[in-house]
Parts: sequence; structure tokens; C-alpha cells
Amino acid sequence: MLPIVAFAVTTALLLVVAGGARMFLVDPRTADGGGLYGILAVLALLLLAVPLVTLGAAAARLTSRRRNDRLATLRLLGASTRELWALTVLEATAVAAVGAVAGVAIYAALLPLVGLLPFFGAAVGVAAVAIDPLLGLGVLIGVVVIGAASAAASLRRVAVTPLGVRTRSAAPPSRTAALVVGGVLIVAVVLVVSNFSVVAQLLGPAVGIALLLGAFAGALALLNLIGAPIVAARGRSLARRARTASELIAGRELAAHAGPAWRRVSGMAIVAFIAVVAGCGLSIVDAAGDAGPTFLMGDIRTGVLVTLGIAFLLLACAVGVTQAASALEDRELLIGLDRLGIPDAELRRARRLTVMVPLRWAAGGGAALGAVMAFPIVGISLFVAPLSVLTIVATFVGGFALVRAALASTRPIVDGIRRETI
Repeated sequence: MLPIVAFAVTTALLLVVAGGARMFLVDPRTADGGGLYGILAVLALLLLAVPLVTLGAAAARLTSRRRNDRLATLRLLGASTRELWALTVLEATAVAAVGAVAGVAIYAALLPLVGLLPFFGAAVGVAAVAIDPLLGLGVLIGVVVIGAASAAASLRRVAVTPLGVRTRSAAPPSRTAALVVGGVLIVAVVLVVSNFSVVAQLLGPAVGIALLLGAFAGALALLNLIGAPIVAARGRSLARRARTASELIAGRELAAHAGPAWRRVSGMAIVAFIAVVAGCGLSIVDAAGDAGPTFLMGDIRTGVLVTLGIAFLLLACAVGVTQAASALEDRELLIGLDRLGIPDAELRRARRLTVMVPLRWAAGGGAALGAVMAFPIVGISLFVAPLSVLTIVATFVGGFALVRAALASTRPIVDGIRRETI
């Protein structure tokens, strides 16, 4: 059920975002903006598409550890690699398809509310934001493909080392190469943004803007590439310096399963990135006042707030679903620690550390990358403007509170596992 919920939310929000972007690209009321509506719509689409796709990929891997255990057992009993791939892809495709259909129902329920958003001086109406059927079909197919591809990618270790997966004795993968490559690519992206004016002069304004939008999307994707290696390194450091049982447990868990640990909180990195960009956008609107075409500044403000709101919805869904899945996947570990006599307070602190340690890195890294990307464009005055700072601080406070609430909501699951009623 957890992957179905995640796929449903992913599909519904993707349809909402795609429908809104389509409106700003084809609606004749955007003509007064001189193309600015379309550019900002594409930017919002790119900023939200990466976390939406990430949530979809995480949904496909929510139960990957338990599924890999079962598949590894089948592999040891003689099942062929082709049979394992067929089972995995079939299951993931079916789950993603069910979630996508449920997402369409959620989208239909949300559509009247989306139509009430104030753009162009009044509520836009359902017809303006309703998605084109062909585009909607593409979104559904994309969600299913993401689910199948992500599940198949998680199967690679089973095909190679089924015994190691089944006994959970396989060594954690080395992530040094990913960290180095990701760091180099981030530097390259920052250089492109820093020299945007030069690029625009050499290649033309249209190509320059396209590269700028692609750079923002690429920066978000690279956050996920370097996130897991940083979490793994932090986990090893925490385990080496552990002074309590909770620190040792959390450090070992982060080092061994850095990928899942990062995916649980990667939404916060993206939200922090978007918050920096959104805060600068709000400051620009505030500084511009009533300048520009009619309704343009107000529409930009509304669009920024809607983008940030959707990002928070993604974060809430991602954290809640992945935390519940994490507790269920760690059932054997929780029962084993309970039988060893680990106090309940230490166990809760260990689970809290496995979330809050990568969360701090995610929030700080996302905000830092957003600042580096936005600074060459908006300058220091808008970056440190009160509205920008307020938006960033409010996002940090809200995001951390949201994650803590999601973690607290899984306590009944953990208690049920320890009593072996789940």
C-alpha cells in the first residue's frame, strides 16, 4: 500500500504541475508578459519535476530490501536471472499502474481547487488548468516507466550476489566515484550559471535561457547523486566516534544503507533549494512593486508560493511514506535490538539520528547550492533581503518540524514490531 500511496501522490501532483505549466505556455492571457510567463512556468516545472520523479523512484524502492531478500532466496533455489527480472518488473509495473490510476482520481478531486488559484486578476477556472488528454497519458506512462526502471535497478545486487543479499552480509558499495563526479559536475553547472551573460551573448538569448533552466534542473539532480556518499561518510564517522549504543546503531545503519537514508530526506534538500530560489523571486517582486504589465508581479508571487507549497506536499508525502516503510523493512533489526535489551529511549534516539543527521546535510546542502545558483543572477542585495531570509528560515523551521512529526507518527508501527503484533 505504501508504494501505491506514493505513486498516487506523484501522479496527481505531476498532472497538476503539467496542467499549470501548459496553461502559462498556451493561454492567450500570458501575452502581456512578453514570454516571461512561459519561462517561469518551465522553471517551476523543472524545479518540481526532479523531486516528483525522485518520489516516484523512491516509491518503487520502498520495499526493495525485503523484496530483494525474497528474490535472492529464489535465486539460490535455482530461479534464473530472467525470471527474477520478470517478477520484479511485473510487480513494480502493476503497483505503479494502480498508484497512477488512483492519482488520476486525486487529480480530478483537486482540479476544482486548482481552478480557484488567482492568476490574471481572477480565478483561472478549471478549463484553463485541466491537462490535455495526450499529455496526461504521457504522464501516466512516465510514472509507470519510472516505477519499473527503479525497481529493476535495485535488482542488480541480487543477480550478482544473492547469498550476500539474503544474509545481509554484502559490503556497502563504494560511493567515492559518485561523490567526485557529482562534485565536478556541480562546479561545472555553477560556472555555467555564473557566466550566463557570456553564454547568452555567444549562443543567443533563447539558447542561454534554455541552458540556464537546464542548469537548475541538473543542479537538483546532482544533489541526489552526491547525497548518499556524504551520508555514508557521516555514518562511518558517527560509528567510529560513538559514545552510546544509539550513536553506534545509527552510524552503522547510515553507513550500510546510505542510499535509502538519503532518499528519506532528499525532499528537504530540494525544498531548501527551491526556498532559496523562491525567496529571491519574492524579493524581486517586492522590489518591483507595481512595475511591469498588469497582474504580472502578483502572478509571479502567487506562482512562487504555489511552487513552494507543492514542494512541501512532496516532502510531507515522501517523509511519511518512507519512514513507515523503513520501520517495516527494519523489523528484524528492531526485534533483535529489543531482545538484546536496548532501552526504548535509546532505540528511539537511534531512529531519530538516522533521520536527523542526513536531514541536516540535506537542508544545508540544498540551501547552499540554491544560494550559489541564485547569487550570480540576483546579487547579494536581493539574496539577503528580509523577505528572502524570512522565506528560507520559515522553510527550514517548517521542514524540520514536518520531518519530526512524520518520524513521531511511525512510533505505533515500531511499538507494534517490538511487541511482534506487526
